[in-house]
Amino acid sequence: MAALRHLSALALLLLASGPTASAAGTCREQLHPLLLQSTPAADDVARVRAVCEAEARSGVADATYQLALFSLGLAGNWQPAEAIPLIRAAADQGVSEAEYWLAWQSEAGPLLPHDPAVALGWYQKASASRHRLALERLAVASERGELGLPVDERKALEYRAEIRRCDEESARNPR
Repeated sequence: MAALRHLSALALLLLASGPTASAAGTCREQLHPLLLQSTPAADDVARVRAVCEAEARSGVADATYQLALFSLGLAGNWQPAEAIPLIRAAADQGVSEAEYWLAWQSEAGPLLPHDPAVALGWYQKASASRHRLALERLAVASERGELGLPVDERKALEYRAEIRRCDEESARNPR
């Protein structure tokens, strides 16, 4: 049940990631429908995993991140120790979803040590790629003085303006 709860959270993160997902490959396109199913067919999981592994081996950083999702609850497979190194590798290659995941887990998740300074750094990296959830978290942190940031309404407004630009772009260019 815990794995299903984590998978649901992952599915929500993926759906809310917005325009940062625009460089999606075959792996992402085939994996995301499986993430939304409560019990995807084992054959489908194996087929898509092979696609993701091939893309990751060929150097597609996003596929490395997507490959990690197979170990975070998909089809009952809950092995975060296998997923975390893949997520770190993808984040180190600039995959904003991976950067956001590391920030989220460093701030509030049970899978990484609680460290607001580390979380802030990953949120900032993800926001540089216009990751909507990272921008939102930084706006709130700036308003409230969280994550070691001082209260800064002007900075919060800048983040909110960037969020609006992302939303407008998404509306003009739907997937």
